[in-house]
Amino acid sequence: MHLLTLIRTNDYLKIMARFLEKRMKRYLMGGMRLILKAPAPETIDSLVGIERILIIRPNFRLGNALISTPIIDALRDRFPSARIDYLATDKTWPLLQQRPVDHFYLLSRAAILRPWQCVTLLRRLRAQRYDLAVQVSGGSTSGFIVTRLIGARYSMGSRKGHQRWYSIEAEGKSSHAYDAIVNLTRPLGVDCRNRPLLQLTEQERNQAMTKIHQLVSLHSDHPSDTNFIAIFVGGHQNKRWPLAFWLLLIDAMEAQKIRHVVFLGPEEFRLLAPIKQRLKSSLYGSLCAPLPIRHFAAVLVRARLLVTPDSGPMHLAAALDVATISLVRQKKSLAFVPREAYDTILWRPEISTVIEAIRATLDGQNATAPVQSASVTSQPTQWATPPPSADHLYSSPKLKHITVR
Repeated sequence: MHLLTLIRTNDYLKIMARFLEKRMKRYLMGGMRLILKAPAPETIDSLVGIERILIIRPNFRLGNALISTPIIDALRDRFPSARIDYLATDKTWPLLQQRPVDHFYLLSRAAILRPWQCVTLLRRLRAQRYDLAVQVSGGSTSGFIVTRLIGARYSMGSRKGHQRWYSIEAEGKSSHAYDAIVNLTRPLGVDCRNRPLLQLTEQERNQAMTKIHQLVSLHSDHPSDTNFIAIFVGGHQNKRWPLAFWLLLIDAMEAQKIRHVVFLGPEEFRLLAPIKQRLKSSLYGSLCAPLPIRHFAAVLVRARLLVTPDSGPMHLAAALDVATISLVRQKKSLAFVPREAYDTILWRPEISTVIEAIRATLDGQNATAPVQSASVTSQPTQWATPPPSADHLYSSPKLKHITVR
């Protein structure tokens, strides 16, 4: 097995690799503080000759890539004639297709074991002579290093600590990841969607219908009826739910005669056999093996709602304006879960609570108009069994706390 694959699929190796990565980044940041001078402060109106822009988000997590998508449109609105490039990864790049980006530079996981590839990439970026480098994530050390080393005339990012790191710095902290992007774009003076964005082609949507018919037609008397609930079984490290939970949820969905499709990610292959066995004689459930990410997105957009832990598909549903029921186990996940009026957040729920939340969401969809695209301003969020400390994360006076019994 390839070393990187082994690390990704082994929780202990993944934790160790993450620890070493953080330690190395800390040393790099300390060295750069001593070597590099702070850039001169600028305002967006004082920038001159912005013709080449580089957006920097070389992160391999699907959710992090999706969260960054609104900044592409914001920069395009502010600099309509500029060339906008994007530094992404070979894993997340498909999520950024169809966005107004002129060129992508891709970083591979293999570069971790072949650092000379990173040096080559930095040289290519420096050769472009960018006018503005935009560091999307304030907590990304690798993104910050790229921002400072490519030699752009100006830089933009979120303030970090007391030292100035960028020419234009977005001040203030955001309690939610989606708001952090809005805050970052505020100096641009343009509107920014407070929710990820993914654009599918008509061909992708049509191809997905073939897959949906394969998954759903076995459990429907009407071939044209393709309604289903999506369940994503996966997540990252301690955000995951145990296999027993998913098997009980599948049993409950079957008992309630709710048509559902269970989706697995590439790192959940160990769960494939037991879930497949449980669904073998199901009258209402199907199993979908891992799909290419855009194919999965085109299938997901047809779902009535998605039941998911804090995961990449959770943000994918948010980008597609698909209602979500987020199953939260860790308090830090509260800063990432979708929070539109049609989204529901469940804090360590029982199976019965999940089923009631599904019923409530479906009843709400049947009683109201179809889900509309997210607006720039956050809408109220529905909570079910909220954690005691969740209040400080959202300051909206319209926030509704609903306990599902």
